Amino acid sequence: MRLVAPSRLWLLLVLGILVALVYWPSTAVLYAEWSDFVNITFTHGWLILAVSLFLIWRDRREIASAPGHPWPLALLGLAGAILAWMICYRAGIQDLHITIYPALFWFAVAGAFGWPVARLLLFPVAFFCFALPSWAQLGDVLQELTVLAMRGFLGLTGPHAVIDGALIHIPNGSFAIEEGCSGLHFMIVGLAVAALHGELRRDPWRTRLAQLALMAGLALLANWVRVYVVIEAGYLTDMRHYLVSVSHYWFGWAVFGVALFAFFWLSTWFTPAPPPQLAAPVAADPPEAPPLVGFALAVGLLLLLPGASLLSRRIHPPAPLSDAPLVVDHPPWSARAPDPDSFWAPHFEGADRDERVSMVDAAGGAVEIFRVSFMEQRQGAELVGESGSLLGGHLRWRAEQQVSSAAGIFRETEAADPTNGHSLIWSRYRIGGRPFVWPLGSQLWYGLNALVGSPLSTLIAVRAECRGDCEDARRRLGDFVASEPLR
Repeated sequence: MRLVAPSRLWLLLVLGILVALVYWPSTAVLYAEWSDFVNITFTHGWLILAVSLFLIWRDRREIASAPGHPWPLALLGLAGAILAWMICYRAGIQDLHITIYPALFWFAVAGAFGWPVARLLLFPVAFFCFALPSWAQLGDVLQELTVLAMRGFLGLTGPHAVIDGALIHIPNGSFAIEEGCSGLHFMIVGLAVAALHGELRRDPWRTRLAQLALMAGLALLANWVRVYVVIEAGYLTDMRHYLVSVSHYWFGWAVFGVALFAFFWLSTWFTPAPPPQLAAPVAADPPEAPPLVGFALAVGLLLLLPGASLLSRRIHPPAPLSDAPLVVDHPPWSARAPDPDSFWAPHFEGADRDERVSMVDAAGGAVEIFRVSFMEQRQGAELVGESGSLLGGHLRWRAEQQVSSAAGIFRETEAADPTNGHSLIWSRYRIGGRPFVWPLGSQLWYGLNALVGSPLSTLIAVRAECRGDCEDARRRLGDFVASEPLR
């Protein structure tokens, strides 16, 4: 028998399962986000996955009959995507490694079967990207646009509103435009619907782009109408309306439903009629099954590169932390115990060691020193990320710049404390002995080195309180780092 369709589809299924299992950290993130029915922004992910699988099944005959042969350039792209995924995963950059995740499958298919098959899977894989939590990066932008829109709407219609950041104060209450009010969920679902609409109709790409732009505008407008109506309802009922006191979740989806209806109506104005369906040609005998060389090479890359990295990391375990003191007395500086009343309380979750000490010069000028060390970074225990804070819970960020000193470049952060006093913090990362002041650069360098081992990661920071315009604090920090090698 020469039935090719089942064999090729089964091979695609094997590649998909292999990517899901070997690159399980991304799979676990998607499962957690899709199953989070408290923060429900990405619970549509299961439906997106089902639609992507349906699209592949729809084109199963074309996939089965397309010429198939290894594509060396795609195999090279697969190797690059795997390395990029591993670097981002080891660096704890979650949004990047889950964004690369679908590309692993597509490059594996392209490398195994060539462009004719990969082209047929291009849209299903791209459509799967609507399920990725990395869309959350748009949340802040959409939130700011919503606040700006409310400023305009309320300015035209009233009531009088005082807007402070994401807070909107009206005469009888206040509203917070939180992340959930940004309309991100509406935007993602709307764009997915528009993309699927164009694909099912086989519309030209220019028409599809116009449909996406139309849906993006309607999704924005739907969210703005939702927020505006809730604010007006609160004002007119003295904050006792159901939409204010109980819930406006389903009201938002009702408004979005109207936006979807408007999309399908308006899109007919510039969408060409679908071409007439021609009678399907009589199916010829499917081609002979191609050699499985490309499939074997794709599977080998998917397994070999992560396996080699894991083996190398086992051979090179993390080195123990040094017992050398953070600083030592040296004229004119002498060590003191950390000030228990200091507003500076850096915190890094999962750190293997954190140290603090104060140094005082002959004139009584004080400098606080902090160092945190990670023998091995991981998601939730990293130098750069939401699990750590250089400022702690009491200081507020005001400004940031890079400064040069006799000891090299530092990142200077100006912070304010609860008494409105200011201070300067000079900080620098060190990854495997190499200094960095750019946070993302330090994490990417860590991720690259962590492919073969576990480089020691540290952050060292020094703080001085400002007197006047902070020039005294800057001079004090410069004098200290010039006299004390910080590692």
